[in-house]
Amino acid sequence: MDQRWLKVLVYGNYGKGKTTLAGSSADVPQMRDVLAIDAEAGDLAYEDNPRIQHPDYIEHVRVTTFIQVARVHEFLRSHCIKRDNNDVDGMRRIEAWLKGCNPQDIKEPRRFRTVIIDSLSEVEAYCAYELMKVDEGTVLTGSAEEIDVMRFDEFRKNNMKIQMVVRAFRDLPMHVILVCSQQYTQDERKRFHYGPMMTGKLSGQIQGFVDIVGYLLTGVPDERGIAPRRLYVQPIDIDGQKFDAKNRRAAYPNAYFEDPTMDTIMRGVGLLK
Repeated sequence: MDQRWLKVLVYGNYGKGKTTLAGSSADVPQMRDVLAIDAEAGDLAYEDNPRIQHPDYIEHVRVTTFIQVARVHEFLRSHCIKRDNNDVDGMRRIEAWLKGCNPQDIKEPRRFRTVIIDSLSEVEAYCAYELMKVDEGTVLTGSAEEIDVMRFDEFRKNNMKIQMVVRAFRDLPMHVILVCSQQYTQDERKRFHYGPMMTGKLSGQIQGFVDIVGYLLTGVPDERGIAPRRLYVQPIDIDGQKFDAKNRRAAYPNAYFEDPTMDTIMRGVGLLK
């Protein structure tokens, strides 16, 4: 059963199309319905997007705290059980709870087969805020002296909580797409090495939880203003620059996906014929 589900992390710089790539899962019948957990208010990327043909299959949930992310996971865990048992009334009840409406208002409940977390970098920030007991109001109205910095104990707890939430989502019987921003380090020769934007060792640790780690890059736009996209899934050297990437799915031997969509990725790794 586990082999049917794809677990993937996509990272890259802002504006490279990570949200669009994740949202293209709505165009794959085997990946519908899609629940997008939005921690960045990025749902506009799904609307009127020529790269996403069926945005109606995406259910959008806005989160602004770490505990809300955990509650969405609890919803999905219960939903998957009811989905697999074809418990339509049960799916309707918990979907109504998620949306804050009456079960009678939901004629046909969703059957979620994909979850998107966009972005995991922002979810980690919410976790850090919770540990430091600060919120948006504290940051905006407080003085610099009133805002503490994370110490070793907070870093350790933050690491544990993020690992736990990533494992929890990964273990759901559904496709899981994690979206991250990018960060970089430089060696003594000033060469860049890119990876997911997470604190400390988390950047490397979360990569072990998924099947594919993809680094998304865009090229020079053509005369129509359309920039080619490439998702690297092997850590090759590009003009002296290195990056984290991996692919556990041996069915796809290439180093990258050209102009990727979730359909081409699913077909490439052998989950679709």
